[in-house]
Amino acid sequence: MKKKLLVISGLCLLLTGCLNITEEIFFEKNGSGKYISTLDLSKMKEMLDMLKAFAPDSTGTKELDGTKLDSVADMLGDFSGIPGITDIRKEKKDENTYSVSFRFSNIKALNEAMKRKNKKDSVVTTGDFFSFSSGEFSCNDTSLSGLNSAMKGLNEPQPNDSMAMAVNMMKGMMGDMKYTSIYHFPGKVTSYSNKLATVSEDGKTLTLVLNLFDESQQNKTLQNKVQFKK
Repeated sequence: MKKKLLVISGLCLLLTGCLNITEEIFFEKNGSGKYISTLDLSKMKEMLDMLKAFAPDSTGTKELDGTKLDSVADMLGDFSGIPGITDIRKEKKDENTYSVSFRFSNIKALNEAMKRKNKKDSVVTTGDFFSFSSGEFSCNDTSLSGLNSAMKGLNEPQPNDSMAMAVNMMKGMMGDMKYTSIYHFPGKVTSYSNKLATVSEDGKTLTLVLNLFDESQQNKTLQNKVQFKK
């Protein structure tokens, strides 16, 4: 039983800590703006509490708890020293919610910050993460911020029944894991390509919520081409 629980703990680590991620970007007309990334670790905390209830003396579970809850700053990324990135702030919102924010002077600076973040997470990307010009914006990420490879691994055949059972248990516990992208534009949105996105009542905010393990939600991707009024 303990071995199976440690397998689940390892999968939890593989999926960046069983967390809900919210990425929010505020764009100004000149292409500058503010970036906020929020990590909600409450789901992971629930899973850790469950694992410790079954295996209170499990060293692996204790290490997972300490590593992920006490070293969240490493998960948020280090954006210091990037030209055009200023006012970097890391905050603990509550017991299980953390955020990092910064201002960017232009889209190039924002892309450099995303490149730094993706390099830390070993995500291989080609081209710029985002593009922005007067009246047009696009997210070009094809990796789902690095989560695609982890989810692909969970959906592949497992080497034995024990691993298959552990993976199915993990997928069941993580059924409501979400990745949310929120973009605030200086003008009203007139079109967008990602059909899973929604627009706010004032027309200036585009929200994309991906339920990562909801099989009924098809074509999960962060890619989006948006046009908005200048």
